[in-house]
Amino acid sequence: MKFLQDLTLGHYYPTASLVHGLDPRVKFFALFISAITLLGMQSLWGLFFFFGASLGIARLARLPLLKVLRGLRPFTMLLLLTVCLQVFLTEGEVVVSLGPLQVTREGLHQAVRVCGQLALILLLSSLLTLTTSPLELLRAMEKLGMPLTRLRVPVPDLCLAMLLCIRFLPILGQESQRIMEAQRARGIDPAFGTWRERFQKFRGIFLPLLYNVTWRAEELATAMAVRGYGRSVDKQTLKQMRFCAADRVGIGLVTTWCGALYVLFRG
Repeated sequence: MKFLQDLTLGHYYPTASLVHGLDPRVKFFALFISAITLLGMQSLWGLFFFFGASLGIARLARLPLLKVLRGLRPFTMLLLLTVCLQVFLTEGEVVVSLGPLQVTREGLHQAVRVCGQLALILLLSSLLTLTTSPLELLRAMEKLGMPLTRLRVPVPDLCLAMLLCIRFLPILGQESQRIMEAQRARGIDPAFGTWRERFQKFRGIFLPLLYNVTWRAEELATAMAVRGYGRSVDKQTLKQMRFCAADRVGIGLVTTWCGALYVLFRG
């Protein structure tokens, strides 16, 4: 369960910075256009520049770099699976033969490129949640999805469901850490033993974790019902979202940066 403790996606790191003060819609736009640019680039140099820009944004937001980079650790298995699929399933010039499996030069290039694209998108998504409060995320998603309400799409309900899914990820990490500490206090360490013993110990963590998360979800549903969620048609907010000069400059910088990198490194 240690991978849940390192997860930064869904966490909010409150501090006073220029990035935290930007409109959340600007951050969503930056993430969207950055993801499109990343997926359209073929050169590895473009990924390198994007990684440097991501670290620069983390520094500008006054985030601890080790914490930000450690947030990729929970996705290690996903990244390794992506690398293996690209290395062994891409045709081209054979470099190494491992029995029926063949490693090609094009497969190695594809593995590094696709893995880098996926890791950078996850890193930028973590920067979004680290620099934006959950309430601002919800309001921004509702504003951006407002045109879909004309098609009778329940935008507020969908946005709230997505936000709760993201917010429950840190709760899973906290609950798993608490349960593991309680198990160690009883002399049961899940990190030691054979695979079979570890699996049996994992059951002792998973079942209480499932119960605690279900209990928290039930408490949240009760709190929402008590506050009359879903009964009011018009929602009002104390603070209105409005674009300022910094938001316009941010949109211009992100658009220029992504456009320049796409033209230079699209392959």
